[in-house]
Amino acid sequence: LRGTATDPDRDAVTVQWWHYEDACTYPGAVVIPNATSLDTSLRIPSDAQAGQTIHVILEATDNGTPSLTRYQRVVVTISSK
Repeated sequence: LRGTATDPDRDAVTVQWWHYEDACTYPGAVVIPNATSLDTSLRIPSDAQAGQTIHVILEATDNGTPSLTRYQRVVVTISSK
């Protein structure tokens, strides 16, 4: 996964990828290595079934006053193996 984050005021921006479990049809845990980097990967669990979805959120927050946060969702649909 590759995200981009910029701030029009040129404030510093921090990012966090996270698994949005409530929206997924895959019921287990999902590993997101390098979750604080714009570039990361997603490990599809071996027990994921075709048709299930995994929702991942990229959260970006600036360090301005007040700090502002934006969210973007990625939906991965498991295909047949």
